Amino acid sequence: MGEDTRTRVTILDDDKPGTLVFEEKKTMRHPVTERECQIVVNRENGTDGMAKVKFKTVKMAQGEQEAKPNVDFTPVQGELEFLHQESRKTISIPILEPENPDAEMDQIFGLKLYDAHPEAVKISKKDT
Repeated sequence: MGEDTRTRVTILDDDKPGTLVFEEKKTMRHPVTERECQIVVNRENGTDGMAKVKFKTVKMAQGEQEAKPNVDFTPVQGELEFLHQESRKTISIPILEPENPDAEMDQIFGLKLYDAHPEAVKISKKDT
């Protein structure tokens, strides 16, 4: 047996828990006439094992541009749980009907991802 009868095999490390990212990479725009805003969170660069991440709506603007909780939208908080090999989850945020649709202007709120488990699970730098 000579050298040409052997080959080197590298077993790739593809068992990473991944990174959690918002599917929409830029600012998301949602029509006031649609009553539910759907925000997708993807699990990229690995889907090994279970992963969890907490989420909550947060204030992102001041003054007239601030979307007010329980006036403009229903605040939400909770936890997403990704099962082994699962890569996509959706968070629903109820958008409330404006009191005076003619007086409405663009209003802003945010959704924050935080406290991912297990520790090896990463959250994108754009976590809000």
